Amino acid sequence: MVGELRADVARLEELSGRLHGLAAEASRLRVGPAAGPYAPALDALMPSVLEAARLSQENVDSALIPALAERLGETGDVMRATAREYRDQDDTSATRLVSAYLSATGDWRVDEDPA
Repeated sequence: MVGELRADVARLEELSGRLHGLAAEASRLRVGPAAGPYAPALDALMPSVLEAARLSQENVDSALIPALAERLGETGDVMRATAREYRDQDDTSATRLVSAYLSATGDWRVDEDPA
């Protein structure tokens, strides 16, 4: 092996561990009511503050953050599995490695205008 693919595979495996760490951190994020101190009595808060807290909890804490943590963890799993599969391959296998990785992680593109 010339070494370029070996270095890339080693880096891929290292980064997979970082993604798992980021997934764990992301799963602990909170932006809704659980994120911090609020007035001691709910009647002391303006209705708009309560609604903003509810929306944050429903959309960010309950949906966005778990999805982010899951995606980071899954991508870390793919990175680790791909690195292990191609660890002992030569540099001519680089295209297959990229293909396998992209196939496993899916489409990362986001439409600019979803309408």
